[in-house]
Amino acid sequence: MLPRIVCILVCSFFSVVQASESKLDTAFVKALAKDSMWIKLAHYELNSASESGFLGAINSKDFYLSENGKENPLSELRETIASLYAEETEGNIHAQCQFPARYLWLKKRLRGYVSLPKSVDCPEFHKWANNGSFKSISVVYVTGYLGNPASFYGHTFLKFNSENGKSYSLDKTINYGAVVPDSENPVTYIYKGIFGGYTGGFSEIGYYFHKNNYGDNELRDMWEYELSISSEDANLIAAHAWEILKKEYTYFFFKKNCAYRMAELVELANDVKIINSKPVTIPQSLITAIYNAKVKDEPLVKAVVYHPSRQSKLYDKYLSLSSNEKALVHTIVNDHKQLATEQYENRAVESKHKVVDTLLDYLQFARSPDERANNIVTPFYREVLLERYRLPLGESKSKERVASPPHQGRSPSLIQVGVTHNSVHGVGYIFALRPAYYDVLDADKSHVADSVLSMGSIEVLAQYNSLKLRRFSLINLESVNAAVTGLPGDNGNSWRIQALLEPLDLSCQDCLTLKAKAYYGYSKRISSEFLFGGYLGGFLQDNVRRSGNIGVVSRVFSNISVSKDFNASVFVESLKPIDRDAKTQYKYGVEIRERISKNSDVRLFYTNDQAEEVSMKFGFYF
Repeated sequence: MLPRIVCILVCSFFSVVQASESKLDTAFVKALAKDSMWIKLAHYELNSASESGFLGAINSKDFYLSENGKENPLSELRETIASLYAEETEGNIHAQCQFPARYLWLKKRLRGYVSLPKSVDCPEFHKWANNGSFKSISVVYVTGYLGNPASFYGHTFLKFNSENGKSYSLDKTINYGAVVPDSENPVTYIYKGIFGGYTGGFSEIGYYFHKNNYGDNELRDMWEYELSISSEDANLIAAHAWEILKKEYTYFFFKKNCAYRMAELVELANDVKIINSKPVTIPQSLITAIYNAKVKDEPLVKAVVYHPSRQSKLYDKYLSLSSNEKALVHTIVNDHKQLATEQYENRAVESKHKVVDTLLDYLQFARSPDERANNIVTPFYREVLLERYRLPLGESKSKERVASPPHQGRSPSLIQVGVTHNSVHGVGYIFALRPAYYDVLDADKSHVADSVLSMGSIEVLAQYNSLKLRRFSLINLESVNAAVTGLPGDNGNSWRIQALLEPLDLSCQDCLTLKAKAYYGYSKRISSEFLFGGYLGGFLQDNVRRSGNIGVVSRVFSNISVSKDFNASVFVESLKPIDRDAKTQYKYGVEIRERISKNSDVRLFYTNDQAEEVSMKFGFYF
């Protein structure tokens, strides 16, 4: 009797599979293999070398069920459909468990064409996906960080928002990045990152990790964009995130980076289109596209939430203090016993709230890496916290900055046209292109203030019926810490790195010189309008006109911000060769920027470098 029952069950199974396979060669299934959703779920990209015209972007062999599934969407679809009907197995190795998003989509598309496969129990996936109960999905943008080349342009990750009452810090996130050895130097990273020398992949981690790493350790603000998509789309995206976890891609720094891969996930939602054909994908541009996108004539973004970094919180509170309150904070930090003196005790309750809350944020900000890693709480922090508990209930009324979200920022690339007059060479016309990203004068709230991030900038001079390369900047980085509070740990350490091709000085035209400069120094913001700083460093260059190959450089500068539309920078620099008898070269200049609109400006330049030069440039951001 038992063998007969087994025989009947096996025959029934194969009859169902055959019933599904009988339609695999129909025009419907062939069309299904070309469906945009199938192309997205299998991560196919256009490839002229492939017979099908497609090639899978994922390098992990276990992502494609068919032997030639990486190159053949139809073959992969057929194998997927057949595998979904396979007999249930123990564990989570069944196709429905490995590819729940494919299963969800195919159930919907095959209904009415074949008998649908019986659902298989997948405990690991259902636990990971909260049993399909994610309330919504958010795209989180993290501001740029010049301490790590991978984060120069900012970062994005996906956050799955729970509806079961858990703290948002416990929400699950999906993160994409390159797998980079710990000892990799920045130059190697940039080279390999540009040319696909690294494996990329998705990983999962609790939101609390990002909050601690980005907000407290790297002092980067985060902006959360909650998407207005259906629960069906949210669960499809979550199911697909499960499918691609720990799968291997080829990582590309400029195009197929974290922003691009997050956009691919978001585009799984019905009618969402945010990926463009530009050669570069910048996280801020993705956020702008998401914010401007619409689904059925409704905004894709439901809500925008600002998560300030520990530094931003400290600066907001500190700048809200009166001059006496600031002085008291410094006094207490330098001598902890001052918290018990009359200077503090005699203050009004509201003033005490402000002073103590500022101290609490400062002590969190100033924690050492070891204290953060081991969650060590200092005795002084406990003392200040106890004082806060002793005070009457109430919040300190700090004046928070008007933080500008990244989607309101200008476009990342800049083209300039202008006219220049050189005291030696006369009048000429300038054409310049900066592919990305910002400089001291046009950095907004989504960038690092008073700093520079520029790669691949080029400037051409038209003069006397000829066109000449004036300057090519491979990389120009400047990280300025404004030391707003002046408290211990909030130092003004700053640095600058340049690698460029430019004239030896302004008195010559046919003297392009390859230069590399590195600076280190200190800066200090003395008011909301003025920041001053200075550098010492060294340079390497071609020995053009016996100018020397190596030398010492010093620089003093000031950044001036009159308003959000008008600012300026001034500098004085000296370069002293140490391997030749060449004299010290001095140069100084000023640059003034007037913002015309969100994506346009005009700049005036004056530079004195062995010749005087005055320029005016009109800039257009795109």
